[in-house]
Amino acid sequence: MKGKVAFIGSGPGDPELITVKAKKYIEEADVILYAGSLVNPEILNWAKRDAEIINTAELTHEEIVNIMVKKAKEGKLVARLKSGDFSIYGALNEELQAIKKEGIEYELIPGITAAIAAASSLGIELTLPRVSQTLIITRASASVPMEGSIKDYAPFLNKGASMVIYTGVHIIDKVVEELKEGGLSEDSPIAVVYKATWKGEEKIIKGTLKDIAEKVKKEKITRDAVIVVGKILTPEKYEFKSSAYDENHYTGFRVANQDKLKYFEARYSVDKIFAEEYLKELINALKEGRGNEKELINKMEKVLSEGKINPKLRLEAEEIIAEKKRGLT
Repeated sequence: MKGKVAFIGSGPGDPELITVKAKKYIEEADVILYAGSLVNPEILNWAKRDAEIINTAELTHEEIVNIMVKKAKEGKLVARLKSGDFSIYGALNEELQAIKKEGIEYELIPGITAAIAAASSLGIELTLPRVSQTLIITRASASVPMEGSIKDYAPFLNKGASMVIYTGVHIIDKVVEELKEGGLSEDSPIAVVYKATWKGEEKIIKGTLKDIAEKVKKEKITRDAVIVVGKILTPEKYEFKSSAYDENHYTGFRVANQDKLKYFEARYSVDKIFAEEYLKELINALKEGRGNEKELINKMEKVLSEGKINPKLRLEAEEIIAEKKRGLT
């Protein structure tokens, strides 16, 4: 039997937030390696009775890889549980490359990262129409070398961005100072979410750059938390609505109430399958006297020459073009 390694994003804490596919792999796995310092152990309740369960919290990279390779080569299904989603600070690459090098079959099953979980716990959107359209996910560190810093990215929070900071709560003073140095004012909203979605353990601390450090220290939070910064934390101050559901905004699935011609013109420009719908709106515009007649006629003739039009609609268009041209002479 050929072995396999499944890298699994175990979600932010609540076991019910793991994916159906991830649960299936955990139930079937012969060997489970989990990050005991971060992954909720309740997830292991789904493991089969004879599964070998290994806590990797005290192991090195080499030790973890050696176990996965050895067990997979024995023909076993290995489930490697990562906290949150392995694509965000998940130390995935070094393990994945080692598995690839050995020619072992693998699969990646994504999970919910702490930033997403924290937003749900806070009851906010990480992007807010006309307020924040950009999300910066970064981390803080007292000793690990990094390209760029919180100070470098902070100015973007004054230009329509929001920020979620991982591994920074233990150096909250440094985080606050870098945000200030990057141009944020002391009254800028900030929140710390500890163990987002962990039942009975989650804590939410809200404040400003002026007081958040003291609040965090008072709660003695030094790990397992993310820091959220930006105007998104005070959504009650804004009344902007998403244009995606605005009755006057057209999308690929809904026509705006006020400008169907503009909508189908845009659709037709990228996909000629909309030729008939576009032609119908051009005919209506010409009949109702909306727009420049010569321009409308030119557009109609263009559609007739390059689009697939049913004979009845084609005849109608040609007749109205002829009629309008007679009126123009």
